[in-house]
Amino acid sequence: MLAVFSAIAPVFFVAALGFLVRRSRELDAKTLSALNIYLFIPALVFHNLAQRPLEWGHFGRVALGAALMVGLMSLVLGGLARMRGLKEPLKSAFFMTMFPNLGNFGLPVCALAFGDEGLAYAVIVMVCGSFLQNSVGVYFAQRSRLDVVRALVKVLCFPMIYAFILAILFQRMGWALPAWLGSGVGITAQAAIPIQLMILGIKIAETSLDRSADVFLAGAMRLCVAPLLAFGVVMLVGLDGLPAKVFVLQMSGPVAVGMAVYGVEFNVKPGFLASAVSWTFLFSGVTVSFVLYLLLRVAL
Repeated sequence: MLAVFSAIAPVFFVAALGFLVRRSRELDAKTLSALNIYLFIPALVFHNLAQRPLEWGHFGRVALGAALMVGLMSLVLGGLARMRGLKEPLKSAFFMTMFPNLGNFGLPVCALAFGDEGLAYAVIVMVCGSFLQNSVGVYFAQRSRLDVVRALVKVLCFPMIYAFILAILFQRMGWALPAWLGSGVGITAQAAIPIQLMILGIKIAETSLDRSADVFLAGAMRLCVAPLLAFGVVMLVGLDGLPAKVFVLQMSGPVAVGMAVYGVEFNVKPGFLASAVSWTFLFSGVTVSFVLYLLLRVAL
């Protein structure tokens, strides 16, 4: 339990600092988000993968596992949406809660729970999951217009994808950055996790919480059903050991902050999505702690 507390408590502490600062003064969260997306996250991806051997079979299993999670969660949420008679745009917002917070939440928890090796595996899950979030997620956000091409183009605008490709190229070719540049990239990468947690706290401080049954139902699917599905998926795709534990932990997190951003951008129930992000983050202190406790005690 001490290991669980040591992994979870710092995440909530740093997010709480962001919450408290935002409550006391105005902050430009958009600027922080832009720095995170276009600078800190790409640096983190490159820094963690460029010098670390990547087994392509492992990457393929992670990508397949992430796609299976989207498919399975779509079936679960689609069935619930039909049972409750949800109509657009709430139905699309309900579907968007399937995506876990792989960056702001998942990376720091995996780093604190499993160290640098766990963080490297978590980055791979984030790359695969973020591709789906920024394509399938955008599709759900604007599917009334069926603008799939725009969704795919949006994915290609994220430098994280190119940082991943560049890291693989450096790794395969045996290249290395000059010492001064590598140190600079490393320092930049170190800023990613605290900034992400600060953004999470700021977003919660800016949210007026929705207490509807649909919000809590979506939250229960994200925090309780998704981890169970993730345990099944790792066995199905052949992940085991630390990579399997990281995958399950990443897929057990709260709703991705990016879904609340898309809610505002595409006018898809922004209050519902922001509340889903906030509520699931608050309750994840209990649910993710339990999942991590199991992961630390069982062999996969």
